[in-house]
Amino acid sequence: MQAFAIEDAAVLDALFSSDLGLGLAVLDRDLRYRRMNSSLAAFNGVSVDAALGRKVSDVLPAAYPEIEPLLNKVLSGEPQEGFRVMVEVPSLPGQASEWRASYLPIRARDGTVNGVLVKAVNMTLQQAHQRALAASEARLRSLFEQAPEGMTLVDAEGRMLLVNRNMGELFACEPDQLLGQHVNMLLPEARRATHRVEMGRYLQAPTKRVMAERRKLTALRLDGSEFPVEVALSPIPGRDPPEVLATVVDITERLAAQAAMEASLREKTLLLNEVHHRVKNNLQIVASLLDIHSRSAEGEAREVLRDSRSRVGVIAMTHQLLYEGSNFSGLEFGPYLGKLVQLLKQTYVRETTNVELQLDVPAQGMRIETHKTVPSGLIVNELVVNSYKHAFTGRGSGHIRVSARRVGPRAELEVGDDGVGLPAGFDPSSSRSMGYQLVYMLAQQIGAEVETLPGPGTGLRFTFLIED
Repeated sequence: MQAFAIEDAAVLDALFSSDLGLGLAVLDRDLRYRRMNSSLAAFNGVSVDAALGRKVSDVLPAAYPEIEPLLNKVLSGEPQEGFRVMVEVPSLPGQASEWRASYLPIRARDGTVNGVLVKAVNMTLQQAHQRALAASEARLRSLFEQAPEGMTLVDAEGRMLLVNRNMGELFACEPDQLLGQHVNMLLPEARRATHRVEMGRYLQAPTKRVMAERRKLTALRLDGSEFPVEVALSPIPGRDPPEVLATVVDITERLAAQAAMEASLREKTLLLNEVHHRVKNNLQIVASLLDIHSRSAEGEAREVLRDSRSRVGVIAMTHQLLYEGSNFSGLEFGPYLGKLVQLLKQTYVRETTNVELQLDVPAQGMRIETHKTVPSGLIVNELVVNSYKHAFTGRGSGHIRVSARRVGPRAELEVGDDGVGLPAGFDPSSSRSMGYQLVYMLAQQIGAEVETLPGPGTGLRFTFLIED
């Protein structure tokens, strides 16, 4: 084949490197492939390298008898354009495909024909693609129309290009009544100017606004009634100027349900407040009665009554803190122990003026559930009272310590003193003392592991799970 002119070669290079969606090839006068693009190679069921240098009759043996006369006419200088042929190609064995082909002469600078330019489109495949595209568009249209939420496609000017059936139902109209209209017609008059500015700012750099980030707005039906909505925005990729798919949800029922739930919660909160308040008041009455009786009692009876009063006081204080707080699910352990220690100091300071009650707890970050507040408070009460009574016998002073810290999902509560310590061989876990029996029973209630701390003095550590 004679050399092409430079300008012709440049044109061919551009054509063969472009993805035009059609098959291209160059044949020499012997009808051998000299060039072929990837689209035609795929149609023919061969690679480009395998086709180059081979004759058309070798690459397309079934189709060659029908196209040979056309190629010969082209070699004589007659273009053959727009032919439709039914042929079988290797890529679709056993299946005749409709092709639309054009065969154009390639001329040298002196005007002689030295080759053929082949342009071919597989109409069967193209029609199949068109049917698939139409089916896909129909599915998308069906999804759009059947969506349970109102949907509209809005252009850069704010006009509604598409409107689904539910959008019409939301705004009490037919969808056609909204087509071509500006979205501002769906907003109250007082909101429109602001919305136009916001929309312009959004369209300068549109981003997807997912359901969790929906804007809550007041919408206006065509009958003049207003209702609350949420709007999600999804820019359509590749559209310039931009287009945005807006999804609109009527949240009237949701807001009503939310308001009812909040009202119910307020009612239950008031009820729980009242319950805790009444329990606290009743327990304070019981504590006062025990206090009155302890004043007239003597010896062991007086100690029993005073210990009982202390326990009732702890329970009453816990209920007071619960109804004073905003969350009935539990209490911050640090402040709770601080209040408890203060209560114990007030109760026993007169008799133990030289005993210092020390507290080491965090201000927050150790929240314990409601059902663990009273047992843990009573544990501290029993051990501190026991230290006040027995740890410093024969001594003028000493220290009682209450500490708590968080270790992962667990709390470590320690109560101890630097007093005389326990008798040799004494095991708190098997003691028949009512105080220790009560402590271990309460520890079981909160699922605590109990360890005896090394001396000097007496100390126990309680480890139990707390809220995250």
